[in-house]
Amino acid sequence: MMLKRFINFAIKIFTSLFPSEKPLLLTGKDSALKLASLLRLSGYRRPLLVTEKSLLELGLLDGVLGQLKNEGCDVSLFDGVVPNPTCDVVEAGISACKANDSDSVFVVGGGSAIDVAKVIAACRAMNVGVHAVVGLLKVKQPTLPLYVVPTTSGTGSEVTSTAVISDTKTHEKNFVVDPKLIPSVAALDPELIKSLPSHITAATGMDALTHAIEAYTSLNRFSDAERDAELAIQLLIKYLPVVCEDGNNIKAREWVAIASFLAGYAFNKSGLGYVHAISHQISALYNTPHGIANAVILTRVLRFNQGVCAHRLAKLETMLRVQKIAWLTASSSGWNYLPND
Repeated sequence: MMLKRFINFAIKIFTSLFPSEKPLLLTGKDSALKLASLLRLSGYRRPLLVTEKSLLELGLLDGVLGQLKNEGCDVSLFDGVVPNPTCDVVEAGISACKANDSDSVFVVGGGSAIDVAKVIAACRAMNVGVHAVVGLLKVKQPTLPLYVVPTTSGTGSEVTSTAVISDTKTHEKNFVVDPKLIPSVAALDPELIKSLPSHITAATGMDALTHAIEAYTSLNRFSDAERDAELAIQLLIKYLPVVCEDGNNIKAREWVAIASFLAGYAFNKSGLGYVHAISHQISALYNTPHGIANAVILTRVLRFNQGVCAHRLAKLETMLRVQKIAWLTASSSGWNYLPND
């Protein structure tokens, strides 16, 4: 018990000494295009665009590429991102960044793409390889400016100081943890998320919900992180089923994306727990999608932790019960609880 208290105290001191900051946030339709314009207005003209090949083939990056070129940018492309990216993938991205003398990194993709972009931006600024930044506070100088457009709503990577890279030799997850990894600006553009299949929407949404719940029940508490976690849980419980049923519901997509952002900030400050500790190992060994592993483990860990956080779970239950009554009342009255256009 004394050891746990010491660890929680140490985490709180660390978080206070190295506070998390939220990136500047753009939201809504065409926010990705606004982000491209903002990059150029900020004085950068040679961005490395990091993405996944499938997004290029689907034409989802046509607008962003066109906007960057219209702004006079000389864009280089790295589309080698894969799920659970490895050190070799990141090294290839670093090489592409160096070969094109990129002055910034612009990433469009899921959590894997954003993690790769973070490490590329850090390593290129320091002129080192991946293994030089693995660990805690190994990024010794500011990264290249990082502009982020997530295409899933779950990882919260657009607001966190962590990147996860797999090691193919040890089958372990390598963590790069440093406040300098937090992106400069993020854009939550629902138009780039609406084509996400229902099963992936559900899996990534469960990742976001796990982030929020683990942050909310953490013993390492901060008022702003607690507030964001609480709001994220409410938004996800309300809107995640909506987007799983109808992916083209733009307003619901936007709220889920915002919830993921809030949950990301909350856990980045308050930390995570056994759900993620276990699921990361499962994903590393069996390549199981992270959100699915979280969903399977979450209820078991909540039961295991019930004895030490029963009051937090009770407060959460009360909050959600009040919210459910409000929804039922609104539904029976014929109200539309989705935001108006």
